[in-house]
Amino acid sequence: MRGALLIAKKEFLELSKDRKTLFFAFVLPFLLYPAIFGMMAKMAKRDEAQNRSKASRVYLVDPSSAIAGLLQADSKRFELVPKPEGDLRQALRDQKLDLAVEVEPGAAAALQGHATFSITATTDESERSAEIALKRLREALDGQQKAWIQERLHALGASAQLAEPLKLEVKNAADPALEIGKVMGRILPYLLMIMMYTGSMQHGIYATAGEKERHTLLSLMATRLPRNQIILGKLLYIFSMGVIAALLNLLSMGLSIPFMSGGSTSSAQALAAVANPMTLGLTFMIMVPLGLFFSNFILLMGIQARNTIEAGSAITPGIFLVVFLGIFTMAPGVDKMAFLAYVPVVNVCLALRKLFSQQFNQMEYLVSFAMTVGLAGLMTWVSTRILNREKALFKA
Repeated sequence: MRGALLIAKKEFLELSKDRKTLFFAFVLPFLLYPAIFGMMAKMAKRDEAQNRSKASRVYLVDPSSAIAGLLQADSKRFELVPKPEGDLRQALRDQKLDLAVEVEPGAAAALQGHATFSITATTDESERSAEIALKRLREALDGQQKAWIQERLHALGASAQLAEPLKLEVKNAADPALEIGKVMGRILPYLLMIMMYTGSMQHGIYATAGEKERHTLLSLMATRLPRNQIILGKLLYIFSMGVIAALLNLLSMGLSIPFMSGGSTSSAQALAAVANPMTLGLTFMIMVPLGLFFSNFILLMGIQARNTIEAGSAITPGIFLVVFLGIFTMAPGVDKMAFLAYVPVVNVCLALRKLFSQQFNQMEYLVSFAMTVGLAGLMTWVSTRILNREKALFKA
């Protein structure tokens, strides 16, 4: 094992000489996420403030003036505008107005006769300003509708409570920690896998195919170190860089969360409750063998490649598989499929999802951990056996 540690040390020393790589690997994550999250939060707050401070532009067709007075009286929330030129739907998509409202011609007569009339609202719900406009219209109409109902009941001499036979009171059984935990449980395994794979891939190509291109692999093989020690040393380096990349990116994202929550104390407390030492420890423990499995695959593909281009072509498709598995485990209802607890890699994502959602299943976690350890061990044995052959190392 001493030889493997020596090879790993040699790889880290080579890394320390490349200042650009050190910057991108260790410094950039701490600058990137706070900058991105801070900018996104600032832009979202500014856009939300602008949308809420200005009146919604509404084109109203109301021949009998059933609700025209209601919208005109609320000038802070509604601005009635004339019909734009051209197609009305295109005008909504072009954001020339936020809402087009059409009231049926006999609406006023229907009100007098205690009948029902219809209102049609056309909007582009993909726009936030249109969403706010529609919400404002619903709130205004709900208030006016209640007033009309009260007038009708009063005219009939009926109780005002006739229109409201019950009140529904909703209590949320999920505290903020559980809600945040469920979100983290869906996203975190996916992010961890991506970060571990990409972090290992970049350095794995350099330490394998890159060594061939630099013509230093032959010199390394000429030393008295056993070949399996050289392979294990490179594996240790690739694995370590994957783990470091994942941890640094997650730490940076964790430090950036206050930017997204707007400094909310309750959000910070809920996050602290979810990210407790036991949860983080169990997460790290199960990700170690998974990272070792990824590193073995990268080592096996990289050291058999003739150059870095060929190594990149062989290793990159693995990212798409990792992305597919991550997105698949984020789908609703996946955690209810019992057989997935025995599918490698997928079971790790599901175990972490339940761990952060406060639905920790000890048996499922142990099965996932044991399977991942076995898979990583098997992959290590296979890659060591294959790479001990001259043909695998010096492919023409």
